[in-house]
Amino acid sequence: MIELIAFLLVTVAIVVWWQLMQGRQKARQAADHVCKNHDLQLLDDTVALSSIRWHLDGKEVHILVNYGFEFATDGAVRRSGVASFGLPGSMTVTLELEEGRLIEDLHQL
Repeated sequence: MIELIAFLLVTVAIVVWWQLMQGRQKARQAADHVCKNHDLQLLDDTVALSSIRWHLDGKEVHILVNYGFEFATDGAVRRSGVASFGLPGSMTVTLELEEGRLIEDLHQL
């Protein structure tokens, strides 16, 4: 019985890790897509997992996974952005610009 529980825990950990890696790729693509659309430069061409949390939307509970990244408007000043995935189904990229916050709702890329 203990072996079965250990096997299930390891299997769940592997599946979660795999899903987070897939999400990271999608977040990088989404960040790159939004940056290119607004003539911005995605710095280091990478994103990093910043948080995983529960999100209450009315009566429904979702898991919200956030990947942070940095971008530049002129190549010198670094600014931050977040690619957020609501499981299941939503994708949002938020950029912190000088003019204010830019939020883009994305569907599938």
